[in-house]
This record gives sequence, structure tokens and C-alpha cells, in this order.
Amino acid sequence: MKPLELFRLHPFFSSLTEADALKLLRQTRCRRFAAGGEVFHKDDPGDGFYGVLSGSVAFTVDSVDGKELTLNVLGPGEFFGEIALLDGKGRSATALARDACELLFIPRSDFLGFFIQRPQAMIGIIELLCARLRLATDRAADTAFLDLSRRLAKRLVWLLDGAPPPAALRISHAELASMLGVSRERVTRQLSAWSGKGILDQGRGRIIVRDRGALEHVVARGT
Repeated sequence: MKPLELFRLHPFFSSLTEADALKLLRQTRCRRFAAGGEVFHKDDPGDGFYGVLSGSVAFTVDSVDGKELTLNVLGPGEFFGEIALLDGKGRSATALARDACELLFIPRSDFLGFFIQRPQAMIGIIELLCARLRLATDRAADTAFLDLSRRLAKRLVWLLDGAPPPAALRISHAELASMLGVSRERVTRQLSAWSGKGILDQGRGRIIVRDRGALEHVVARGT
């Protein structure tokens, strides 16, 4: 993916004129990370904003007893780092490259200086932050009220992002378990049950969803 194509996918930038988008692009730089590399650590200074040109990035937090929770995984066309970018405080999570990544980086000072002169474009920022807050509220409610099968089905449907079946997700049982805050064994048991019903197939680090409708039925009504 090219940097200008990436810009067109994000509400921060999609309303910019071609000239403004190119002007802002001149203030960006590309950063490359090997698989497993740390993009930033929780509480690091929020020095800028990232977009994923290639590869994927996982976001994790650790509990006081050392357990790791995966909050999200983002791939090409997606951005991250908005919270620390806007408030100037520390990063809210650790970002790790799941595989070799190329990221577009926009320094905080350049970003804020650019958008201060274009207040109308700030509406996109407000809309994005509201969407992130709604998602966080929704996931908190899921944890409180839904059983594992419905939470797992909902997360798989969300990860599919509208892709028609059969759709392959490059994600491991351990990563899914970390996203849901449960043991890998519980996730494996549920995925195996769905495999037996032909809803999905499993490979090494991959899940191929063959019946999205069945997962949506689980989300709506349970198993």
C-alpha cells in the first residue's frame, strides 16, 4: 500500500484536498520493523501517529502479575496511536510487530501544527475517538454479559471485517485467548467444536471461516 492510498482510508485525512494531503505526506517518514520488534512500549511518550502500510501490529497490556492481554491487531490500511498523539501523554499499550512491518509515521508536532490550521478536519478526529470509545464500551459489556462462545464468535466476525467466506484469518489460538482474557485451552475447545460442525477449518496460525452466518447466529442466540 502506498502512503497516499493509506491517507484516503482514514477520517483524519480523507477530507483533505490533494494538495493538503501531499503537503502533510512530505512531513511523514516510513519506519520498518522486523517480526517481533517493538514499535513502542506502554507509557512511552506519544511522539507521533502510525499507519500500517504492510504487515500487522498487535497491541498488548500486562497485568500486575505478568499476564498479557492482547487488545487488538491491526493490518494494512489502519492507523494507531491517536490517543497519545492528541493528549501528549504516555502510550496506552505496547505495540509489537507480528511480522515484518512497514509503517508510516507522522510526528506529533507536525500533525498538530497542520490540523490546527484546518479546524474542519478535526471533526474526523472527534468521530474516530467516539467510535473507539463505543467499541471499548461494547467489549466491556461483552465481557460482563456474554459467554465465551458468543464472545469468540463476535471477535471472529469482527476480525473478518466483511470478507466473504471462505476467509482466512492469520491468528493463533493464543492470540485469540489473550484478546478475550481466557485460557488458550478454552478457545481451542470451542474452535474444535466449530471445526467439527464445518463452520471453520484450522491450520498452523490460521483460521479459515467457511460459514460466517453460523458465527453470527452464535452471536445473536448462543450455541
